Amino acid sequence: MSGRLVVLTRGLPLHGAGGMESVAWDVSRALAAGGSAVTVLTTAVPGRPAAWTLDGVDVRALPGTAPGRYSRTWWSASRRALEELLRTGPVAGVLSVSAGAFSCVDVAAPAGAVRPRFVLQAHGTSAAELTSKLRSGSALTALSAVRNARALLRDARTYRRFDAVVAVGPAVAASLTSPPLGRLVRMPPVRTVANGVDTAVFRPDPAAAAAVRRELGVPAPARLLIVAGRLHPQKRVDRALRGLRSLTRTRPDLDPHLLVAGGGGDEGRLRALAADLGVGGRVRFTGSVPRERLASLCAAADASLLTSAWREVGLTMTVLESLACGTPALVPLGTAGTEDAGGAVTRVDVADERALAAAAGDVLDRGRTGGSLLPARCELRRVAREYERALRGE
Repeated sequence: MSGRLVVLTRGLPLHGAGGMESVAWDVSRALAAGGSAVTVLTTAVPGRPAAWTLDGVDVRALPGTAPGRYSRTWWSASRRALEELLRTGPVAGVLSVSAGAFSCVDVAAPAGAVRPRFVLQAHGTSAAELTSKLRSGSALTALSAVRNARALLRDARTYRRFDAVVAVGPAVAASLTSPPLGRLVRMPPVRTVANGVDTAVFRPDPAAAAAVRRELGVPAPARLLIVAGRLHPQKRVDRALRGLRSLTRTRPDLDPHLLVAGGGGDEGRLRALAADLGVGGRVRFTGSVPRERLASLCAAADASLLTSAWREVGLTMTVLESLACGTPALVPLGTAGTEDAGGAVTRVDVADERALAAAAGDVLDRGRTGGSLLPARCELRRVAREYERALRGE
C-alpha cells in the first residue's frame, strides 16, 4: 500500500529525552532513507519552529503542547494534526510510539480513502512497569506506581484498536500476551522487532577512542568501564560504583576506571557516593552528551555496564550501541534476548558487587575483538524494513 507513514511520539532526542525517543527518531529517518515519505508528529521543541525537515523526515512540533510530555493539549492537537494529514493525501500507516497515538487510533479516513494501518510500538507495559517500580527500592518511585495501575485499565481499552503491535523485546511480547493484559484484551497480532542501531555512527573507532581517553585523563594501560544513560535512582548507577570499588581491590592489575556518561538529578548523590567509596579519582562524570559523542565514549571503553533496577525487556539501546562499537557488555540476570550476541553479553547479578567485579574482571581479561559485536537483527536498516512491513500490512 502506497502512502505516507506517520509517527506520533511525545519526544525526540531534541527534547533531551532517552532511549525510547532515540529509537523513534532512528526508525523515522531510516524509513525516510528507504524511500518512504515520513511525517513525525511530536510535542513542542524549545527553540525550534512548528515544522521543519531533518534527515528527510518532516517534523511537526505541535504548538502549545508541553515539550516531551503527554497532556490534554497533546491528545487533542495530535488528533487534529493526523486528521489534517489524512485529508491532504493517502496515509498508509501510523506508528504510535508507546501511547503517542492513543487519542487517534479511532480516527476515520475521509470518504473514499483507505484507513491507514495503526501500529503500536510497545517498549513495555503498565503491568511490567508497575512491577519494576515496586522492585526499585525507592519509596517515592513505588508510590508513583499508582499511575501505572490506572494506565493498565487505559491500555486494556486501547490496545485492541490497533491493527498490529511491535514489541521491542521478548519480555514485552510476553507481557502483552500473558495475564493480566492477555486476559483483559483481545490483543492484535504481536511481532517482536529489536531496537536498531545506526552502524554508521556507532562503530569501532580506535582513533576516536584514543582521543577520548587522552581527553579524560585515563592512563593508557588502564581498563575503562562505561555506564551510560540518564542518571536516575532506577538506573542504579550506584551498583556500578560499588562494583568498581570491589574490582579495584581484587584486580589492581587492571587499574580500572569508570566513565559515567549521562546527566540527571542523581548525579550529585553519585558523585558523593564515589568519594565515600574511595573511587572518586577513578570515575569520570561527563554530564549529558549528544549521541554522536556517546559513540566515541562507547568505543573508548573496554566493557559496558547495565545496572538498572528495571526488568529489562531485551537489549537496551545503551547495550546495543556499545556492542556496535565493539565493546562487550555486562547486564542483569533477567535481561532477555542475548543469545545471538554470542559471548559479547555477560549476565550477572549486578546487585552483588563482588559478583559484578568478578564478571567484569573476566570480560576485561578477554579484551576487545576489534570488530562490531552487534547482532545482525539489530542493524537499523533491517529494523526499519520490519517496521515498514508492519505499517504497510506486508
